Amino acid sequence: MNKAQLQWYLRQLPRYGGLLALIGLALLVLSGILYLQKLQPARLSLQTRELELERQFYRLRSMPVASSSASVPIGEIRLNQPETYTFFLRRLNLLNEQYRITPAQMDYKTSIEQEGHFVRYSLQFGASLSYQQLHPWLGSMEAIPGVRIEAINLSRSQISEEQLTAQIQLSYLTEVR
Repeated sequence: MNKAQLQWYLRQLPRYGGLLALIGLALLVLSGILYLQKLQPARLSLQTRELELERQFYRLRSMPVASSSASVPIGEIRLNQPETYTFFLRRLNLLNEQYRITPAQMDYKTSIEQEGHFVRYSLQFGASLSYQQLHPWLGSMEAIPGVRIEAINLSRSQISEEQLTAQIQLSYLTEVR
């Protein structure tokens, strides 16, 4: 179909199609214009935003994590290994000696989590100490990777006493690979 034939059909449209055909054609042209001016740019803008968000997501996933020895990508961060538990116990005893905390009795419990991927070693003990001993000891414990202080119950028999009776529960998480 050439240009002349198209013009002839368009001139014949009012005679054969009537007013409704003209209105339909005008609406069809208007919808095409709206699609090209509004919807197409909005769709392209959404696609570029999605690509940018995906790029940022992968960039954040591959960002190195600052550590004392070297930076390791997030996907390759490894928790403590189960054999480090004895080193943790030794460090706990050294901190107890340093802050003059004498545990009365320690209860140990081991639990496997996340379908065998992690092992949590739980400790619970009672001790008699002061606030001046407790505060720096807690800071030192929080600085150890994999340690979580789960509960601390403090009490004293009289308000004038400086010594507290503490029941401390903490855990040490290791990763099995």
